[in-house]
Parts: sequence; C-alpha cells; structure tokens
Amino acid sequence: MNILDNFSLWMQKNTLLKDTSIYKYQRAINTISNDMFELNIISKSLFDMNLVELDVAIANILNNQSFIKKNTTGNKMYSNALKQYRYYVISCFDLEVSELEIVDEIMSSGIDYTEKETIIKARIGQGVYRKNILEKYNNQCLVTGIDNIKLLVASHIKPWAICNNNERIDVNNGLLLSANMDRLFDCGLITFNNIGKMFISSFVGKENEKRLQISQEIIVDLKPTDKLLDYLEYHQDVLLFKFIA
Repeated sequence: MNILDNFSLWMQKNTLLKDTSIYKYQRAINTISNDMFELNIISKSLFDMNLVELDVAIANILNNQSFIKKNTTGNKMYSNALKQYRYYVISCFDLEVSELEIVDEIMSSGIDYTEKETIIKARIGQGVYRKNILEKYNNQCLVTGIDNIKLLVASHIKPWAICNNNERIDVNNGLLLSANMDRLFDCGLITFNNIGKMFISSFVGKENEKRLQISQEIIVDLKPTDKLLDYLEYHQDVLLFKFIA
C-alpha cells in the first residue's frame, strides 16, 4: 500500500470527511507535490519529507503565486489538503527525532556558542527565552490562570523546528500556557484570533472540551504586538486542525 492509500485510510478513520472529499484531497496532495517540485519550490516529493521538512515546504508553498491562484480557483481545496496531510504526517513521524537533527545542525554551525545555547534552550524551556515569556505573562497561564511555574510552558506560536534562529528566541513568538494547553496549542487543536478569542478544533470533541474546561467563549489577554499577530496568523492558517467536509 502506498503513502496516498495510507493517507486516505487515515482520513477515513480520523476525520468526518465524506468519501468524495477524501478522494479529492488524495488527488490534490499528489498534484501539489508534483506541481511544486516541477516549479522548484520544493526539492523533493512531499511524500519523502519528515514533519520538519514538510512544515518548511508548506510555508514556501502557501506563499507561491502559482499555488495561490490554483488554491483560490479551487476554493481552498489545495490548502485544506495540505492541512489534512500534515496531520497525517504528525501521526507517522517522531518530531523529536527531527528536532534533534536540527539541534545538531545548530551546534555544528559557525555562530557563537552562547547564541547556540540560547537557541537550543528556547526549545527545551530553559534560559532567557522562558524567563522573558514568564515575565511577559506574569507567571500565569493565559487560559487557566495556573501560576506554578513548574507547570507552565513557554510555547512557540510558529513551531521552533521551522523557525529561523531569530524567530526561535523572539518573545513575540511565544505564549505562556499550562502543559495541557501547550499540548493542545502545539498540535493545532486550539488557537486564538487577534483579540484572544479561543478557537477549538472539532477533533478535540465536546466531551473533552468539558473535561479540559475550555470553550470558544474564552478570551485571553495575548498582550499582542504586530509581530505576535503575524506569528498567530501562521498558526491559524497552517496549524489549526479542522474537520473539513
């Protein structure tokens, strides 16, 4: 069974998509991979990429004018197919392994050792980055109000793995969340709009929303800046996992 067949099976088991939509997304992701490869937007097939590589590819694809035109004509079918495929890949790959490879690249680069250490500590929740995020949000989770710092995570809005080194340590690219909220946010199961209103993926399920005590009525104080809202737009557009009919 090839990867496209596995992708279709995954959608059947994990989404509410109709069979016609599943077929369309299967064809769409294949078309995107072929078209973007021919245009040299990606250097290899989407089907040969790990999650980190795929996230970098998606960022480039979404900014490509040829793709934008095709996606607009197709009523966002192609960008929706990319979202579904990304979540399929999440279920298949170990992101931590991919990030360790990035850490190795950083450590072998020519930048100053102190800067290397700062960038890597930003990923594992230590150092200046975490301290700055804690200070910005007064040592409290945006959603739950939890103020035990051992239970709080300096969560990157745009994933650390696909950021450049400046974005990895940018305070504007961070929110302070409790561990369970961080996991939801990191997986694209919750996000926030520009005024801090929470949006919840239907993948969470209403019963789990009750257990987690979250709802789309929640509005948080993001302490927004223009740069933070730019990062958040990426999270909304690329990472939020929706059931798309």
